[in-house]
Amino acid sequence: MNITSAYYYYNQISNLLSTFAVSPAKGFSQQVITSVIGNIQNMSSEQIFKSESALALKRLYNNISDLAYKGKKLTTGISDSVFNDRTATSSDTNVLIATAYDALSSDTGATEALYQISVTQLALSQENTGNELNGTNASVVNIGTNTFSISIEGQVHEISIEVVAGDTNKDVLQKLSTAINDANIAVTANVTSGRSIGTQQIIIKSDNTGISNDFLISDVSGNAITVTGANIITTSAQDASYKVDETSYTSGSNTVYLDNGMVTVNLLGVGDVDLTVAPDVNEVGNTITNFISELNSSIDFLQNNSDYINGDVLETINSFISDHKNELASFGIEVNSDGILEIDQDKLSLALNQNLGDIKNAFSGIDGLSIQINNYSSRIKSSPISDYSKESLNSIFAKDFYNNLRNLNQNFTQGMLFDTFI
Repeated sequence: MNITSAYYYYNQISNLLSTFAVSPAKGFSQQVITSVIGNIQNMSSEQIFKSESALALKRLYNNISDLAYKGKKLTTGISDSVFNDRTATSSDTNVLIATAYDALSSDTGATEALYQISVTQLALSQENTGNELNGTNASVVNIGTNTFSISIEGQVHEISIEVVAGDTNKDVLQKLSTAINDANIAVTANVTSGRSIGTQQIIIKSDNTGISNDFLISDVSGNAITVTGANIITTSAQDASYKVDETSYTSGSNTVYLDNGMVTVNLLGVGDVDLTVAPDVNEVGNTITNFISELNSSIDFLQNNSDYINGDVLETINSFISDHKNELASFGIEVNSDGILEIDQDKLSLALNQNLGDIKNAFSGIDGLSIQINNYSSRIKSSPISDYSKESLNSIFAKDFYNNLRNLNQNFTQGMLFDTFI
């Protein structure tokens, strides 16, 4: 309370009264103003800004904001609504796994659906496995420049290596591997140990799967490819073959897409699978649990701070819960005698899988619990802090004195009190 301002008005009125030969020390105005100032001073010592009340109100604002934040995810019409989350569940993860794009609204994201998928063949990369050569023996490759070609994706790439006297088979295999990898043509070469002790062999593999990524490697000059066996195909490139709801498809990749790209499927094996795309009920359950936990914290806080916070706040929140008491109970959320909510997780899980639409309506319908909480939170945060404090009544009383004093000054300057004092 600004007492200084009150004295300012007192001085103004006193000066004005003296102009009309009225002594402030003896006049009626001093008694009134002194009384007003005294009352303001007395009331100001009992304001809501006492430390206990101030702390309680600050926590009220914080608690209601946290509650609204956690409840907002249970509303629809926002991009991060938990009801927009999608999950893709495979009945056999050895055959395939999948992910689905979350929705940003009711008409976006992956469509809820059940797909019957049969995978008959996976996409493969071509792999060439060379001969096993004794690593320490003198190179079987001709000394000098050895040039070879690799044909892939419709292009022919010529690559050369230099073999010098003293090179071993291991040395030459390493030169081949390095030259192929440095060419950066979507094939990768590695030198590995053979099955026989002391032997080395080169393995060349296309980086991508599918028949469009097969390759042909052959000597142009020299014998580097022929004698090392680098041209021996041990695994042929092939496309994936699969059916979705009896419609056949092929793909050069084991990553395929459904629902206009909204569902990504990774093929892992051969077999028949049911793929279910649906709301992420586990995430909905977790969000409900977090919201109810925060709601319980707010109720507990309001109960423990009833000396400072107006009881209308707790009463309003309890009324919201009461509006949905029967719905919540059907989902396994019961209200205990102390006002705290308790969740039967098994019952909630069953309801999520069988009655998700009803749960969505209970929280995010026109008068859904989360909607009510969110609206009430906005109202609290946009209202004066005194509206929610028990001690704010004293503040209002003090403000009345202050306003009366100001009105007295305004009335006097307008001449309305002229006849009173002369």
